[in-house]
Amino acid sequence: MHFEIDDRFRKHFKNLKQVFLYVIDECSLECPQCIYKPNNLFSIGDKEIPLETAIKLLCDFYELGARKLTFLGGEPTLYGKESNDAYSICDLVHEAKHIGYEYVRMATNGVFDTLLLDNCKLKEIDEISFSLDGYNIATNDAIRGAGNFEKTTRNIAHAIDLDYRVDITCCLYDDMLSKTEFGDYYVERFIQLAENMGIKRVNFHALVKDGTPVDTWTGDLQVSTEKWIEVYNQIIKNIEEKKYGVNVRIPQTFIKKKDFEANPKYFGFCPAKMGERVLVHPDGIIRICSGLLCTPYGVADYSDNKITWNDRKTNELLDHKVGESTPCTNRSKRDFGDYYPLCFSFKPKQTEFVYEALLNWETFNCLPK
Repeated sequence: MHFEIDDRFRKHFKNLKQVFLYVIDECSLECPQCIYKPNNLFSIGDKEIPLETAIKLLCDFYELGARKLTFLGGEPTLYGKESNDAYSICDLVHEAKHIGYEYVRMATNGVFDTLLLDNCKLKEIDEISFSLDGYNIATNDAIRGAGNFEKTTRNIAHAIDLDYRVDITCCLYDDMLSKTEFGDYYVERFIQLAENMGIKRVNFHALVKDGTPVDTWTGDLQVSTEKWIEVYNQIIKNIEEKKYGVNVRIPQTFIKKKDFEANPKYFGFCPAKMGERVLVHPDGIIRICSGLLCTPYGVADYSDNKITWNDRKTNELLDHKVGESTPCTNRSKRDFGDYYPLCFSFKPKQTEFVYEALLNWETFNCLPK
């Protein structure tokens, strides 16, 4: 071990499976729905995790059991900006695979220099997830900025030509959940775009104002509970009927209270209680719940070669009934009427490396044993 690790951290993360490493607090875009934007615009101290520190953390998390790794930001292709090394992210990919991580992926806005994809170390990666928020220039660039649809799709095409495994992440806002003149939903045009491009998977996020700190994203893009449920049910029906030529993952987000109470262990899925993931940031905070990004809340801190349990009132687990199956603790601060909110990551019966290969999604018990 490179870090001296608090025993409470070891105990809580005894089932650690995945690491989300936010390598840099900067981005080349300013998307209105970005939940990480406060850190993109303002941070004190390190804006990057130093390469040597990142490698040490990855070694220790691997020893604790992690096998899946995601590089994020900010924008991870900017990693190395402070050290003037444009290929630091490639070095991290190489080191992670050398350590033994079974599945390494990167989430990117896709507007990076295309030459990056030709780097031999980056080619060791298992997946690149590009962000698009529309099915054409008009719908995407209204959200992500002029010219970005063309840049991102060009890099997607080149990545596919180079045999990278490529998926797309999309934030679903109100307009995308509207019906077309033909009676289908605009989101299905996005799925068709992915099919036409040769994408392996589409991974959707719900832009729902849910009562967590990430509600501070700007722009009037949020969807209603009723609209989300309507579209989700249609998309899931189509998935089950195998109507799409691409793998689609979409969060359920809500469940009827009576349905939750009939199966709380299943619908009470909570990574914070499971201790199956860590979110690691340049400011030294280790979190579990992505709803608490850009806040003082976390479960631990790392510095001076130590990982220290958070004994302050900012420990994110203070509100959680760790030994019980409950609706999402953080999202439940808002009333959704007849519905309970579910975890951001609750996407059952939809292919995903960790839940299929490591957690056995359909039979897991989300509470620590």
